[in-house]
Amino acid sequence: MIDLYILIFFMAVITFACRYLFFSRTIPIRLGPRAKAVLSYAGPSVLTAMWVPIVFFGHGTIGESLITSPFLYAGLITVFASLLLKNTLLIVGAGTISFLAFNFFI
Repeated sequence: MIDLYILIFFMAVITFACRYLFFSRTIPIRLGPRAKAVLSYAGPSVLTAMWVPIVFFGHGTIGESLITSPFLYAGLITVFASLLLKNTLLIVGAGTISFLAFNFFI
């Protein structure tokens, strides 16, 4: 159990150090334009890695059909809402309400 706490402590130290290096004004670390261009893809990549398994495999068992998945329909409604609306709160609300409705009715 103590090993787990040590592991969590060192993960926290590593996370803090990585963030401190970029936000501290006392350490002169500047990223070049190529590194900034590469890091611009990090956010969309992480978000895609999170939503793809949920939408396409979140319906439970392998035997269930993707066509009856409320995750797929709520995801499509959220995508269309994001194309039409520019308010993030409304988009999240539309996706959540559509998921709850499809989950209740399907």
